[in-house]
Amino acid sequence: MKILFFNLMILVLAVTASFSQVSPLEIKPLDAEKLKGKIEHDLVVAQDGSGHFRTISEAVKAIRVYLPKSITVFIKVGIYKEKILIDGTLTGVTFQGEGAKKTIITYDDFAAKDNMGTFETYTVKVLGNSLTFRDLTFENTAGPVGQAVALHAEGDRLVFENCRFLGNQDTIFASGENSRQLYKNCYIEGTTDFIFGSATALFQNCTIHSKANSYITAASTPAWVEYGYVFQNCRLTAEPEVSEVYLGRPWRDFAKTVFINTEMGSHIRPEGWHNWGRENAEHTVLFAEYGSFGPGGSTDERVAWAKVLEEKELNNYTLYEIFEGGNSPSNEFGDRWYGYEKDSSFNLESAWQKDRKSFPDIQPVYPFPSENVIAHRDLVYKKVGNRELKLDVFVPKEGKDFTSLMMIHGGGWKSGDKVLQEPMAVALAEMGFVTITVEYRLSPEAQYPAAVHDVKEAIRWVKSQRDQFRIDPDKVAISGSSAGAQLASLVGLTHTATYEGRTALSQNSEVKAIVNMDGVLAFHHPESAEGQVASEWLGGNYEQIPEIWDEASPLYVEDPQLKPMLFINSQYPRFHAGRDELIEELKKANQYTQIKTFPDSPHPFWLYDVWFEETVQLIAEFLNKTL
Repeated sequence: MKILFFNLMILVLAVTASFSQVSPLEIKPLDAEKLKGKIEHDLVVAQDGSGHFRTISEAVKAIRVYLPKSITVFIKVGIYKEKILIDGTLTGVTFQGEGAKKTIITYDDFAAKDNMGTFETYTVKVLGNSLTFRDLTFENTAGPVGQAVALHAEGDRLVFENCRFLGNQDTIFASGENSRQLYKNCYIEGTTDFIFGSATALFQNCTIHSKANSYITAASTPAWVEYGYVFQNCRLTAEPEVSEVYLGRPWRDFAKTVFINTEMGSHIRPEGWHNWGRENAEHTVLFAEYGSFGPGGSTDERVAWAKVLEEKELNNYTLYEIFEGGNSPSNEFGDRWYGYEKDSSFNLESAWQKDRKSFPDIQPVYPFPSENVIAHRDLVYKKVGNRELKLDVFVPKEGKDFTSLMMIHGGGWKSGDKVLQEPMAVALAEMGFVTITVEYRLSPEAQYPAAVHDVKEAIRWVKSQRDQFRIDPDKVAISGSSAGAQLASLVGLTHTATYEGRTALSQNSEVKAIVNMDGVLAFHHPESAEGQVASEWLGGNYEQIPEIWDEASPLYVEDPQLKPMLFINSQYPRFHAGRDELIEELKKANQYTQIKTFPDSPHPFWLYDVWFEETVQLIAEFLNKTL
């Protein structure tokens, strides 16, 4: 098995670059029957025998139920005529095709065939959770013979990206009362009710193609479910002869279907919606639009019982609002299952443009090269599912047994980037320290305590690379700025399982000293002004989850590992809430503390020339004194 795993790793690297570069010698076929329910590593499916299996069904059968970690099934070019069932016990798998027009899953069952009924006509039936499908075609080739489903999806936390769905009537059955499904950059075609069911499903940047005069959607959203089908930034197209298509009709009362900023062709009927002959449904459904455009986009003649959303209501239709609701946004690995859009609002340029209004003479300090520093960039220190977390390490050219400093960027736990810490990191490396700037999961991607676990793993990983970076593992410190300072303080003071996270490394996450640059020490505190941004990271406001707000506050940590701390602060007390109480605890424990306050300074003072050099000097002196 070790040889197999090694060969697999070679294959995965090759597949990432190009499927066509994989040679049949790099991996050997497996026996699906003998390995049924046992495999928990990446797999390759190839019809020519160059993979582990020739069919997708064999791969699905071989995968272990309730996987302990995410895996990927790579599916090479081919037309796979298979009827595939993915049971509810299958979780955490990505099915990766070689291209939507190259990797095709097809079958041809239909409802009248042997009286099987609509719900057995599927080509692929997905009951499992936390599954992703990319670059694939799902096809039912039965033709215009009535109900014939290409995709039957009822699992929760399902993502379909860059996929094609080909069929006629009932192409996609997106259903399940507790099912949440995301379709990104997909092509979906059909004739009648070709997107139907009870799921909460978001379609982003999709092309929806009508092949006959009929209806696009037939939602059956339960009355107690807040969102049904939501289409954002989509495009509605049709065959040339098609001229009368409705946006939707209610398969059940309380159906919900919303189109937002969607381009609609001339085939969309002026009235837009149909009541399916049930006037009572008109009083229960939510059929709505906002920003429809194109020849069929006018809402002037829409049915009276449909709604045109107001701009302020769009806040209810963000990715997060649609999918979080009363359910957890996280999968079994602590990540937002539907992915995230990186928030880049906090960066050096935006901060400078804001702060220069009050401090017109300041200039930002940009990253700069140094002949005396070796930069190791974008080193992967942790993998969470398919997500790689990276860090940069800056090492003095000469010397060994260095004191090292882990540096955590700020940005309100939702924005920012490790590059914000690079100028200080290089400056400190020139002074004889190994410095490490760290990427961690922000709130749009994963809520607390994911970032804490990430930073602790970064510490362990750097210690495991002691020889490469010439560090002394007993002389590791941590610093942070703003939200990063709160994180650095929490990481540095804690040691219990709640904060550690899972790891395969034997090294510990202990640091010997902490530098806090304008980071709160207590979220709920008379000096604190933390609100919405903290709530987004912590998963709710203080009234909802007071125990989490306290757990994430360095001041309130139970049984803390107290150690020397340097506090460098701006003029604003709200950014060091809890500092003075923590200092009292440090003094009782005979731990060294130091405070430096820059009067008349902006919050992110460390980014600007006026305070940069003194900040670097303060940190260097503190590290030399305490380590």
